[in-house]
Amino acid sequence: MIKIGFLINYNHFKWLGGIYVIKHLIYGINKHLKKKIQPVLIVNKDLSREAINDLKKFDLIKTNLFHNQSLFDKLHNKLSVIFFGRSSNYESFFLKEKINLVSHINVFSNNIIFGKKSVAKSLSFIADFQHLYFKENFSVRKRIMRNLNTFLCAYFSSKILLISNDAKKDLKKISNAAYNNSVISKFIFQIPTKKEIINLSIIKKKYKFNMPFFYVPNQYWVHKNHFIILKAIKYIKEKSNLKKILVLSSGLSTDYRNPNHFLKIKNFISENNLENNYKYLGVVPFKNVLSLIYHSTAVINPSKFEGRSSTVEQANSMGKKIILSNINIHKEQKPENADYFDPNNYKQLSKILLNNCKYKNKGKNYYKNAQQKNNDDMKIYCNNYLRIVKNLIKKNN
Repeated sequence: MIKIGFLINYNHFKWLGGIYVIKHLIYGINKHLKKKIQPVLIVNKDLSREAINDLKKFDLIKTNLFHNQSLFDKLHNKLSVIFFGRSSNYESFFLKEKINLVSHINVFSNNIIFGKKSVAKSLSFIADFQHLYFKENFSVRKRIMRNLNTFLCAYFSSKILLISNDAKKDLKKISNAAYNNSVISKFIFQIPTKKEIINLSIIKKKYKFNMPFFYVPNQYWVHKNHFIILKAIKYIKEKSNLKKILVLSSGLSTDYRNPNHFLKIKNFISENNLENNYKYLGVVPFKNVLSLIYHSTAVINPSKFEGRSSTVEQANSMGKKIILSNINIHKEQKPENADYFDPNNYKQLSKILLNNCKYKNKGKNYYKNAQQKNNDDMKIYCNNYLRIVKNLIKKNN
């Protein structure tokens, strides 16, 4: 059996998309590859009670080896890897814990490299290359460090793990070596059983609304493009007789790169009297996210950039109607039931919203069919990941 450690050396509550990918991959492994892979999470010894509770369903290895390293330790470990192909500090840990591979190492946050001679192989995870397109959202230092970490992974990680063909094209713009050392694993999310879906009446009571709704489960980062939805709602109210349109939104409200972004959104809502048409729910439990997706008229992702959209995968897995910006990755993901719009054209979006206000789900058996397809897709996803892992271990042994 192959023992794989998933390294969580960052605050996973601030990168929900990343931790959801790992959680659902482990779920799939435990369901489809239980006798072939043993997954564990490598986490900080000083996890908060909230974090421990969130990860209680997973096997944990607690260590401070990869967390909050001093500058001296960072330099020592990286120089050891660069000049000797491995770090003795890491090697003793891998041998003790009998770890064959460390997966989904976050390249752009506390990046760790182990070296090609390490006893544990490594999959460095890069979700996207947004800094190539939206330079205004990143300082010069951040852009340099992102590219530097990518170069380091090209030479000192076993492989770079990507989640889309679109991301692989972007990687080539940074480094041919990194491009040639990359593999693609297109993630799938396990959907809940019908019994696990929270009843609509409970959802309405909890979040205090009482009408059909569109749903936007996106973090409030500038490139996620929430303003286009607000402008579309405002236009609908001004130009049509439809007054009772509702969009529910959830996700982190903070963007460290643009601290005032969420405040601007709140001000726009207030100034244009959209309080009854756009409701922010905060960060909601994942089970609630899936229940909101299930009960929604349609899911909206207006983003100007994605590595691979979790929103699209979640909604598509459940057979839902999806309204998407026409960016490359959304078209690559190809959800079965989608309408596309220009992410800069709120009038086009408003027309799509109006057309979908009376949209109904695809018959009483649609969710049963979605569950079977989701199970099949999850099996394919996990077996593809297993092939990547086996090829990596075989090649390097």
